[in-house]
Amino acid sequence: MELTNLTFIVTDDCNFNCSYCVQKKEKKTIQNIAIETAVEVFYPFLSEKEDVHIGFYGGEPLLAYEKITYTVLLLLEKNKRKNKKIKFCLTTNGSLLTKKMLEFFSRHKFTVLLSFDGLAQDKGRKKGTFVQTLRQMKRLRQSSGIHLEINSVFSPQTVGDLSGSLRYIIERKGPEITLNISHMEEWDPAQEDILKRELRRLGDFLVRYFKKTGTIPVKNFRTAEKKSGGKKGIFRCYAGRNRMAVTPAGELWGCFLFHDYFKGREDSPAYRDFAFGPLRNFMIGYKTLYPKILNHYTELRQDYFCAEGNFCFLCPEVDTCALCPVNAAYSTGSLGKISCRHCRLEGIVRDALSRFRRDSM
Repeated sequence: MELTNLTFIVTDDCNFNCSYCVQKKEKKTIQNIAIETAVEVFYPFLSEKEDVHIGFYGGEPLLAYEKITYTVLLLLEKNKRKNKKIKFCLTTNGSLLTKKMLEFFSRHKFTVLLSFDGLAQDKGRKKGTFVQTLRQMKRLRQSSGIHLEINSVFSPQTVGDLSGSLRYIIERKGPEITLNISHMEEWDPAQEDILKRELRRLGDFLVRYFKKTGTIPVKNFRTAEKKSGGKKGIFRCYAGRNRMAVTPAGELWGCFLFHDYFKGREDSPAYRDFAFGPLRNFMIGYKTLYPKILNHYTELRQDYFCAEGNFCFLCPEVDTCALCPVNAAYSTGSLGKISCRHCRLEGIVRDALSRFRRDSM
C-alpha cells in the first residue's frame, strides 16, 4: 500500500443545510485517539516519492477546528525524520473562519477549497451567506501561504445563475473554480436546455478570457483545453488504492464519499464489500483484510459500469466519461449503476467542453 491521499472526516455536523447536499448530518466528531491511531497506522504507508495530500472534510470541518490542528501538529512531529512531502487541504463553507484559523492555515500552507456558488449562493446553500462568503473569499486570497480554490455547485433551481456566477467570481479576481452539476434531483427538459445555454455562455466568456489573459480559471475547462491532443482513457476510481478516509467513529473507507453513502445501508452486502472496518482491526489484520476489500474497489472502473441496463463498455463515449461511482449510486441505489439523468447531464457538460476546445484553439 502506498498512499498519496488521506482524509480525516473530522465531523459529521454542519452549520449549513444546502438544498442539494446528500450528507446525513450527525453530531459526531472524531476523537484524538482515532487521530493518533490513524497517524500511527498510515504514516508508514504515506508515499516517500510523491506529494501526500492530507485532507480535512465534514460536515463542516471548522466546527472541529481543534481536531484539525491536533492532526497537523501530530503529523509534522511524526514527519521530522523522514520529511515526506505532506500537504494539507481543507473543504469548508468558510462561515466560521477566524483570524487565528487563517494564521494557522497560512503557516502550514493549506489549500482551502471554499464552497461558494456566486450569485446562486443564497438560493442553494444558506440564505444570507452571499456577502459573508464573498468577504471570506477575499480574506483567504489575502492570506499569504494559503492556496485558495472555489467549488461551485448548480442544481435545477439555480442553473440559470451558472454563467453569471462564475463570471462574477472571475471578474473579481477570484481563484480557480471547479464547477459541479448536481445530479441528485430530477432535471426536466427545460432545465437541461438552460444548462446548455449557460455552459455555452460560460464557454464563450472563457474563450475571450483565455485569449486576453492566457489563463482558464475554471478547472473543468482548463482540463478540456489540455486534452485538445485527443488523449483518452478508461476512468478508474482510485479509492482504496492510493487513498483512504477516516470517519469520526474511527472507521475506514477507501474515500470519504463512501462514508456518507453507506449511512443507513449497514446491512447491505455492498457495505461489507467496501468497509475496511475500525482502525484498530485494520492495524492488526491489514495484510489479509486490505487485499480482500481492495478487490471490490478495483472493480469501480467506467467500462464495468452500466447505465439503466446498458453496459458502459458498449458506449462510444466510454473513454471520455468519468463518473464518480458513489455520486452515481445516489441516483440508482447501487454502486456501478448510473441513471439516464446522470448520463444526459454528463453528456451536456462533455459537449460544452468539446465546443470550448474547438473555439479556444
